Amino acid sequence: MTSGAPSRDGAPDTSGSMRRNPGSRDRLLAAAMGTFCERGYLATSVEDIAAAAGVSRMTFYRHFRNRADVAAELFRVAAAESTPRYLAITSVDHTDRDAVLVWIQALFAADRADRLLLQVFTQARSDPDGFTERAQQLMGDLIRELGRSIPAFALDPDEPTQRRRWIEAWLLLYEILDQSNHAALNSGVAVDDLVPDILAERFLRFVTAPSS
Repeated sequence: MTSGAPSRDGAPDTSGSMRRNPGSRDRLLAAAMGTFCERGYLATSVEDIAAAAGVSRMTFYRHFRNRADVAAELFRVAAAESTPRYLAITSVDHTDRDAVLVWIQALFAADRADRLLLQVFTQARSDPDGFTERAQQLMGDLIRELGRSIPAFALDPDEPTQRRRWIEAWLLLYEILDQSNHAALNSGVAVDDLVPDILAERFLRFVTAPSS
């Protein structure tokens, strides 16, 4: 097998990893972001990304398995940059309605500023190569981090007595982030000014509910 080409199971061959140019990976990510935003995720091919980065197709496969792998890495970077915003609620009174509302409104505003990248991630959800599964791991990570400061989120998904509550937490955070994404894309009911207020009330009900 040629060094760096994808193997039969789709995984990249790492036999040539010592010859990888670290700068190529960064160029590929930057090129992918620009091309995805310009053409759309579904209209962009591996060849398009490689050409925009000024590297060969072989070099692409030394770093990424496929297009979804690139999108997942862009999502990971974006999520890491956004995490401080998500966790900002832990530095204020998370039982205060006004504080929670301000926090949710800030999330909505940040997503509006990143709406082009959000469009890319929205399209990537339909890719059969596994982007959605990797992206949804963010919810579990957020629950764990919020649980360090907010008792209502201190949940173990593998503990049977906490499983239902953990799923409720997952759905709550997913709804907040999903509606924020839809609002940024001017989609559906999320554009209504009442949505952040309703989400704040749901968050408050969750964090103030008596522990079972």
